[in-house]
Amino acid sequence: MSFSRNSSLRIRKDWILPLVALMAAVLLLASCAASTGTAISKPQGYTASAAGLSQVAPLFDENSVTSLYDRSISSVVQIEQVQESPLSKLPGAFGLNLPKQVGEGSGFFIDGQGHILTNNHVVENASSIKVALSDGTQLDGKVVGSDRSNDIALLQVDVSKIANVTYLTLADSTKVRPGQMAIALGSPFGLQGSVTVGVISGTGRAIPGSTERTMTDIIQTDAAINPGNSGGPLLNSSGEVVGINTAIEASANGVGFAVPINTAKSRLPELLKGGAVKTAWLGIQGMPVSKDLANQLKLPVEKGVYVVSVFPGSPAEKAGLTASGIDDQQEPKSGGDIVTAIDNSAVTSVQDILSYLNGKMPGDKVTLTVQRAGQAISVPVELAEWPDNLTASTGTQQSPNQDGKGFDFGPFHFRIK
Repeated sequence: MSFSRNSSLRIRKDWILPLVALMAAVLLLASCAASTGTAISKPQGYTASAAGLSQVAPLFDENSVTSLYDRSISSVVQIEQVQESPLSKLPGAFGLNLPKQVGEGSGFFIDGQGHILTNNHVVENASSIKVALSDGTQLDGKVVGSDRSNDIALLQVDVSKIANVTYLTLADSTKVRPGQMAIALGSPFGLQGSVTVGVISGTGRAIPGSTERTMTDIIQTDAAINPGNSGGPLLNSSGEVVGINTAIEASANGVGFAVPINTAKSRLPELLKGGAVKTAWLGIQGMPVSKDLANQLKLPVEKGVYVVSVFPGSPAEKAGLTASGIDDQQEPKSGGDIVTAIDNSAVTSVQDILSYLNGKMPGDKVTLTVQRAGQAISVPVELAEWPDNLTASTGTQQSPNQDGKGFDFGPFHFRIK
């Protein structure tokens, strides 16, 4: 993370006389007020300046935030995962005193049965998991279910060892709007019980995930998120969870991202069943149709998703979708299908399709509305399971949707134990 540079101020000679005159005027005003017995009041939200009194809007309601913190912090946990080297399992002296990697993240209770939501990357590949409550209680945690594509995991602890389980309310993240207050709770750098305050900077963002699948509908915030915050809740001003803090833009300050809580809610039934949640796969690469693209390729519509390539063996190939391919300049050629809707829900980007498929499972059937050769046709598709390694599974080199190198999903500053 970079820090802002301190700037120095230099007093110029031509400022001196106006400044002296201004100070004299201020002193005269103060003496007049004193002689008449009138006090100059300074209402809350105002500050004195050289130009007089100017109103300053408070950044946030301090009492509301402290009250929200007091109500919510007992529902937030610190998660410590240990990754042991496979060599530590060797017999005899070969397995002795080998170092362990320990990482820390965050999570939060969602019910009275001890279920905790967090990021998948907080607990992935863990040999053991410890959950620390705000009162210092230490519990063993186990992974109930995980969704790698959306970076969500569900843990559970033994509630019989907890005097009173308090849990957070899950909001409707589709109602989140830029400018609304955002409160992040968690354990950055192991500092348990930390709170940062900011605003919702944007919604509907798309960032690369860990399975070569773009994560969609992501919430952007300037509330400070650091290593250790991953998996913790992003709250609204009512103390409801709108997102799960998951990543930062590594090259910037104040650009953090959270998985929308509606994504977690849609996957929760499958997470509760246990094991890895499977993600539905269509199997196309495309680009949004714009006026320029429509004019360039003489397309019949100006909105939709232009199919550039179809993965071998994918549901899209089996359904007969036609791809345009690319020319020597890496530009799309003519002749590709245009997907304008999925199950009658209009789409204008690949992200729209992925967002819709978040609510589907492998084996589900959908109907695509496709423009082909100037005609609108319906194409039924049976969805398959997203491959663990898309490039290796399909034998096709994938062009990434975004450069993932700029995003930091690491919840840990790993240390040796």
